[in-house]
Amino acid sequence: MYRTVTLAFALLMLAGLSAHAQSKKDAPKADPKMAAMMEAYMKHATPGEGHKKLEPLIGSWTYTGRFWMDPKDPPVEGKGTAERKWILGGRFIDEVVKGQMTGMPDFEGHGLMGYDNHTKKYVGIWMDSMTTSFTISNGMMDAAGKTLTSEHEDFDPAAGEKIKAKDVLRIESPDKQTITSYRVEGGKETKMMELTLTRVKK
Repeated sequence: MYRTVTLAFALLMLAGLSAHAQSKKDAPKADPKMAAMMEAYMKHATPGEGHKKLEPLIGSWTYTGRFWMDPKDPPVEGKGTAERKWILGGRFIDEVVKGQMTGMPDFEGHGLMGYDNHTKKYVGIWMDSMTTSFTISNGMMDAAGKTLTSEHEDFDPAAGEKIKAKDVLRIESPDKQTITSYRVEGGKETKMMELTLTRVKK
């Protein structure tokens, strides 16, 4: 982290010096290597088409859901709200989810989502009130920009180990989205959650 902050500071200083130098007629030309490095950093940091595909997620939502603790048992039903907004100049989405499930304490979750210009994948980190572990995901959007499929690993306290999981977010319309989560074992997918989100009209 220290190295990342140091590089960011160096780039800010470089940008400031470059602007100052350009204001002087007799200023020497910029170092080509430094200029190329700055261009590379700026290209990596600039939101693009991958970020635009996340725009439909922004807004206030209500949701209803079904949750399976055991696929053999009936699902637990729940409902709640989700707030999503852009942060850091449109580079990441900040998401706050609050809800209730039958027989469970009130739930709260926080997430960050974005598009990594380097890996060409959608990345996310999630934390909530039902765990002390982070979930880190990587995903791909279909060509139509309607379905985002992400994979991640979650710690299962009952099993005492991490499990593989998959989330499928579908943009059904400007005002409706669905999210389905699966547990993945031996190539077999078992549904764990179904959510239907409806946009709150202002």
